[in-house]
Amino acid sequence: MKNSIAMKEKFIKEMELDNRQSVKIFDISRKISVDAYLVAMVARINIAIDNELFTEEQLQNISFDDIINKLGSHVQFEYKKERNFIMAKDKDAVFQDLVDTFTDNMIEYLSKDSFPVKFILKKYAE
Repeated sequence: MKNSIAMKEKFIKEMELDNRQSVKIFDISRKISVDAYLVAMVARINIAIDNELFTEEQLQNISFDDIINKLGSHVQFEYKKERNFIMAKDKDAVFQDLVDTFTDNMIEYLSKDSFPVKFILKKYAE
């Protein structure tokens, strides 16, 4: 018997950002009834923690080694969006709408040069 809790990911596309990062988009939709789906997408950015990302001012109160010791060599940004009880005939269009909305609303922010450092420092503070 298959484990119905396991989530399957289908790679959709990768987009290069202006800040030398890349975002990967996956379809993590799943069937929830005979004719309905939970339509879901997830976008991920795997950010390498590199000393060259930081300015002296940003490392004024913490050391780069402390960041590496706490977080490791990478952190992952993840954005997830889903819609529930979508009819099978509408699944592809709804998924594309989720991707388009993410692209329209988030890519400019994620592309900023300051995004990787701000995200790393946020994860460090958590």
